[in-house]
Amino acid sequence: MRWPDMKRLRPLGQGLLWSFGLVLAVILINLLAIRLLGDVQAWSHWLRDHARGLLLWRLGLYAALIYGWWRMRTRLLRREPDSTQRLRRAEAAGIAALVLLEVRNTLSGSEAS
Repeated sequence: MRWPDMKRLRPLGQGLLWSFGLVLAVILINLLAIRLLGDVQAWSHWLRDHARGLLLWRLGLYAALIYGWWRMRTRLLRREPDSTQRLRRAEAAGIAALVLLEVRNTLSGSEAS
């Protein structure tokens, strides 16, 4: 049996590690907030009361993400000029995911009030 090339597995492992760390951080933040505010209902009210500020925060994060993506994209296109179609598909998928996330947040926010 031949072992897989570790150079190809390293980015996958790093991605999984980052994903696990992010999920763990989100869970810990939610648990801490629920503990500080007393219960899940109070945390839910706090989130609803601060929805506009959180939207502005997300928009700032999206702007930083777009800036970083644009810089990475130009470097990648200089290195691999034939990857334009793959990048467009990745960009479309990323934009669709963010739009769906924000639509879901908007719809769940209007139902909660």
